[in-house]
Amino acid sequence: MGIVQVLYTVVFAALVLLGSVYLLGSAIAMWRSPDALTRLNQLSAGIAFGLPALVLANALLEFSHGTMTWGKALTALAAIVAMLVVAAVASEVLGRSVLGVRDGTAEDHDRQVPHIGDGEPGAPPAGPDAPTEDEPRFQADR
Repeated sequence: MGIVQVLYTVVFAALVLLGSVYLLGSAIAMWRSPDALTRLNQLSAGIAFGLPALVLANALLEFSHGTMTWGKALTALAAIVAMLVVAAVASEVLGRSVLGVRDGTAEDHDRQVPHIGDGEPGAPPAGPDAPTEDEPRFQADR
């Protein structure tokens, strides 16, 4: 085993360990996050670095064994690009669904969403004049 093979093995091991530890760290950070939007942000970091490092490690292993072909190289490149594109789009869609953001069409601007205390019959007043728990809500209750 020559020095080149040793270097390939060391770089392969480093890529696998770094990618795995980065994904594990993202999973632990996601587990400890307080809300859904923060969890999405933690996961995107692992996908952006951890998974491509694992794909590159596999490509390096193929190259060091002499079994690398153009098809395998293009597949690895396509896998990395696809992961980054899909992760970006998925984070956008999931983030919008978590926050309840509408799509910005004219129908969204025409829609009036009633808020509690905005003149609905029987609704308590909103704002600084709102009664507290022990204060009566209506004039007849006083």
